[in-house]
Amino acid sequence: MPNWTIDGPTSLDLDEVTAVNVRLMGGSVAVLATDDTPSLTVTEFRGRPLQASLVDGTLTISYESLTWDGLLGFLKPKHDTVAVTITVPADCPIQLGVLSASAVVSGLSAGASVKGMSGDITLEGVTGDVTAETMSGEVAACDIDGAVRFKSMSGALTLAGGSLGNLEASTMSGQITADVTLAAAGTMQISTMSGDVALRLPSDSDAEVRLQSTSGPVRTEFDSLRTVKAPASHVASGNVGAGNGRVSVTTMSGSVTLLRRASAEMESKTR
Repeated sequence: MPNWTIDGPTSLDLDEVTAVNVRLMGGSVAVLATDDTPSLTVTEFRGRPLQASLVDGTLTISYESLTWDGLLGFLKPKHDTVAVTITVPADCPIQLGVLSASAVVSGLSAGASVKGMSGDITLEGVTGDVTAETMSGEVAACDIDGAVRFKSMSGALTLAGGSLGNLEASTMSGQITADVTLAAAGTMQISTMSGDVALRLPSDSDAEVRLQSTSGPVRTEFDSLRTVKAPASHVASGNVGAGNGRVSVTTMSGSVTLLRRASAEMESKTR
């Protein structure tokens, strides 16, 4: 059962890693898929020693006795800052909990769970179930295939590329932007208080659609949707295609925009 106390720049080659659990304060953490030997690299360090262990394939990196619930008790600056890079097999599930630290996850096929306060989160080429929760940090994701669950107070969510079977997004004032493909019979459920929502879907999408804002404008480029404006409700609804999937957007004062892009077949013909 290897254990390490890290108090400065460090580079370690690891035995088999089957899961990752990280809890950090400030700085950055990157978890990257690799076909080579798993590794742990710390390039910047300031503050208390960092504890690392590898038990039954689970790599755990944290400060002593620090859990996610414990992180929330450290709202006063502790000046604990590290830059951590972890390389693991693509099928390795991960859980990250950070305060002001930024997080990057790339190339994993077993999804990811990331919780943060003010640090930004970047996800690239991840498949499976992705969960991201922040207070004010922004989440940017590219080429995600699977399901995305996002929750924030004021942080924004940006999705570009990929195919989603399920998108659940909830924020108070953060903006939600998604240019993705909705998988067959997939669902999108998005809610905000004042955050604007902008979606872009292929022209051959297949979903029952309802877009609603209490006071903000609602606009769609899909001609099959019917728009109704009332004093306290702006709604665009109807079916795109046969309506097998579902797209639902609800906001109090934010704007809602649904744009249409060429289908993948049409895009391939124009290349």
